[in-house]
Amino acid sequence: RLLAAQIGCTRATVRVFIDTQGGRALRSIAMYDAIQDRMVATEDLLRADSGAYFDRLLHDGCVVVSDTRTDPIVAPFRTIYLEPNGIRSVMDMCFAVNGELFGTFSCEQLNQPVEWTQRQVQTLRKLASRASLTLMHVVNVNVDTAPGALWETSTPNRLATMPIPLD
Repeated sequence: RLLAAQIGCTRATVRVFIDTQGGRALRSIAMYDAIQDRMVATEDLLRADSGAYFDRLLHDGCVVVSDTRTDPIVAPFRTIYLEPNGIRSVMDMCFAVNGELFGTFSCEQLNQPVEWTQRQVQTLRKLASRASLTLMHVVNVNVDTAPGALWETSTPNRLATMPIPLD
């Protein structure tokens, strides 16, 4: 929601890179749709390592496309993702941790193309750099579920850790 408001785009997405049998892909973690004012489901981008798109992400750290119908860099996604969803402009900014590419923040504009401004690109870059370490820790969190880590014998702790049915 903050990303969509700060950038002024229709939809904002957080994606992380995953390895699949078909190569590297971008898994969609969350997408906010400003038109519907809610989180929405979206599909993964399964051809993230194809051609110029991935090369530009690695080299420049971002892909800025004002018109997805004519820009060849997003051609691998045109028929499977962009056109069916009415996406006319995209701005994808990488975030990296310790120099390793970890994922992207993506801003999408539906129905009408938009010329992304330098200010919007810089804002997205700043947000991506500030959030990258936090996201890495959230995605890679290890929860210790060993009984010793969850159970204390004192009465207040025992009551706080008693199993309670969720229905």
